Amino acid sequence: MSTQQKLINQIKKDFLSADRSVITKALSKTRAKGNEQLILPLLELYKSTQIEEIKKEIKSIFSELKKKNVLDTLLPELEYGSNEVKELILFSIWSSGMDMTDHIPLLIEICISGNFMVILEGLTVLENLEGPFNEDDLFQASTLLQEALYETSESKEKELIQSMYDIILEFGKSY
Repeated sequence: MSTQQKLINQIKKDFLSADRSVITKALSKTRAKGNEQLILPLLELYKSTQIEEIKKEIKSIFSELKKKNVLDTLLPELEYGSNEVKELILFSIWSSGMDMTDHIPLLIEICISGNFMVILEGLTVLENLEGPFNEDDLFQASTLLQEALYETSESKEKELIQSMYDIILEFGKSY
C-alpha cells in the first residue's frame, strides 16, 4: 500500500473519532493531502457532526474541489441526500465551477423538491451554466418548473422557481 493510501485510510479513520481535535487535524490533512477518496467520508462526517466549526471547514474544503470528475461521486448524494447535504453539494458545484449542463433536469428535480436554501443554491448553479444545452433537457426542465410553480404556495420559493423557469426559457432561445 502506498504512503498516500495509508494517509487517506488514516484520515478516514480519524473522521470517525470522538475527539474533536483528531477530526480537526484530519480536516487539515484533507486540505493538504486529500483526494477524491475522501469526498464520501467528508459527507458522512458533515451529516453526523453537530459541531458548526467542523461543518464550516468541510464546506470550505468542498468549495475548493479541484477535480472535475468528482461530480460523478457527488450526483448520487445530491439526488438522495437531505436538504442540508443538497445545499452543501450545490454550493460546492457552483464554487468549484463544476459543469451541470448535462444534468439540468436532475438539477431542477433536486431544487424543486428541496427547501429555500436548496433552491437558492440550485439557482446559482443554473445561472452560471454556459451551454450548449440539450433541447430535450430544457423542455423537461421547463415542464418540471411549470408544475412546481403551479403547486408551490410559498412566495419566496415560488420567486426562485420562477427565476429558474425564466433562465431555462432564456437558454431555450439560443436554439
